[in-house]
Amino acid sequence: MTSRGRVRTALLAAVLAAGVTGCAETGDDAAAPAPTAGVGPDRPGAGGDELVVDPLPLDAPVLLDRVPDGLLLTEFSYQAPDAGYEPFRATLYGDPALTDTLDGPVLLVGTSSGSAQIGGPRYEAPGQQVDIGGRTGAVVADGDRTWVVIQSNDYVEFVVGRGIDDDELVEAARGADFESPTATVAPDAVPAGLEPLIAGGPPDGPGGPGQHVFLLGETTWVSVVAVQADPRLAALWGFWADDATGTTVRGAPGSAGVLRGTYLGGPEAPGRVWAEDGLVLAVIATLDRAGQGADLVDQVVRALRVGTWAEFDATRRQLLERPPTRAEAGCGADSGFVSGVEGDHRWGFAVYAHSLSGQEEWSACYMDIGGGGGGGTLGPPPPVGEVAIHPGGPIVGGVAPPGTARVTVTAPDGSTHEAVLSDVGPRPGERVWGMFLPDLPPPATSSTPPYVFWSMTATAYDASGAVLDSTSV
Repeated sequence: MTSRGRVRTALLAAVLAAGVTGCAETGDDAAAPAPTAGVGPDRPGAGGDELVVDPLPLDAPVLLDRVPDGLLLTEFSYQAPDAGYEPFRATLYGDPALTDTLDGPVLLVGTSSGSAQIGGPRYEAPGQQVDIGGRTGAVVADGDRTWVVIQSNDYVEFVVGRGIDDDELVEAARGADFESPTATVAPDAVPAGLEPLIAGGPPDGPGGPGQHVFLLGETTWVSVVAVQADPRLAALWGFWADDATGTTVRGAPGSAGVLRGTYLGGPEAPGRVWAEDGLVLAVIATLDRAGQGADLVDQVVRALRVGTWAEFDATRRQLLERPPTRAEAGCGADSGFVSGVEGDHRWGFAVYAHSLSGQEEWSACYMDIGGGGGGGTLGPPPPVGEVAIHPGGPIVGGVAPPGTARVTVTAPDGSTHEAVLSDVGPRPGERVWGMFLPDLPPPATSSTPPYVFWSMTATAYDASGAVLDSTSV
């Protein structure tokens, strides 16, 4: 085995973050300095005849020996690569003579899309406008790299480099092909001394098909991505880390630091990327407003291990059998909240009291974890002592009067179901109730308000079994 091959079999590579600020002037003196070759551990070198590296189905999953204190496991999933789908890819250019691809000047061409989550510089990032073949781009400096970016409402096209002057980056952007699934630069537009070394996905940071683990804290979160792939993919993922010379991670050469220009984690997201046991992995965290939470990244990295599919299934089953917390459901802190599990559905429901135009109003939050959710205005609250009912799709909930010990709902098919009750409600003594009805039929419709309705009844009982109130919709 060659020395490069040995590096590839036990490696590390990259960290990422979202958000870009700063401005740039075009010209040679604006280029970020290239790192010094030979400094730091040798991360996996790229290059060779096969430029494209795509993830393969996992042979074995990644597990956590323990969940760090202060974090809650909220996602544990695996998505196998789709053999019939050609993914979008970025192409990384660099010096093929270097053992560590990321030691010298590097350039990456890629795209990003998705409305709410888009990589690259943020819209408010200042930059000098330039002509990119009849389109307007911007040159934006961020940390140790400079972007030439073409932005729209729901997509971004970019060329981003480290150790390359701005004029060369602009020329590369003018020669870029963003239309094909794999973004590339025309050979005559590539900066001198650089060659395409690897093409892979995603084109805007680590991720894509593979295993995903999400851990939620009180003010931060940590995300783990693991794919089975040639270790060279860690070189492309490693580009996103603000770590030009490399860092040893779990005893292997990798990258560690703030992620630059990905949609993950926020502007100052710390992370680690490396290759191990045939896997390429990334661990990324958000930070709270005080900048706390970076230590959680290393705690999660240390807790990872390769396991079995039986262990994976057991962990996932434990997660799916646990009702989601208020934080998981995203229903805020100042409300009555209930949650539960119905089959594969982990659901939550909350009711808020607020003032609208000087009058008290109630609003609802409902969430089916993995299946979407939302909220709506219930309108003015009923008199104290009455049951309020809100059908939000299969999640049905409302408010029960003071003294309520249980609530039942008679569904449109005539079946009766027990609701989950909270300890508190919008007003003193009241309780929020909710349930998930997976077989709820499509609602009837009407040409007059409320336009959509179900035929169902909610009934509140006290501890003796006496009916306190009953409401139908």
